[in-house]
Amino acid sequence: MPSGTPGGDAREIVAAVQREVLPYDKNYLRHGDGLIGALTVLDDTWARLRAGLRATGADAVRVRQAAALTANARWMYRSALARTESRGMARRLDHPDLDPAQHHRIAAGGLDEVWTRPLARTATEAAA
Repeated sequence: MPSGTPGGDAREIVAAVQREVLPYDKNYLRHGDGLIGALTVLDDTWARLRAGLRATGADAVRVRQAAALTANARWMYRSALARTESRGMARRLDHPDLDPAQHHRIAAGGLDEVWTRPLARTATEAAA
């Protein structure tokens, strides 16, 4: 949650995140180096948002949306780095093959420090 002093611009934060997640060469045709570069920008964006973006009233909604978008982008790319394979719509140019050992979901969380971990398959998933 943003806790800084009033100031900053939620629209600029949203635009910065979109520059990292909307281009196909960053999000669809992924490469570990590109993911790390995007995460550097997104982590810096989170730090700026956390330190200096706060609002009240109707503007608080925009700030919360910017924070949610930034957090989600960081979870998404940390999860992408944790999955060193191509699966479904997640294409890793540096790991183009499917890896049967990675047939699991990846949980992600955290705000200031993002974490990921594989989730064990449920009995239903294993039977499918």
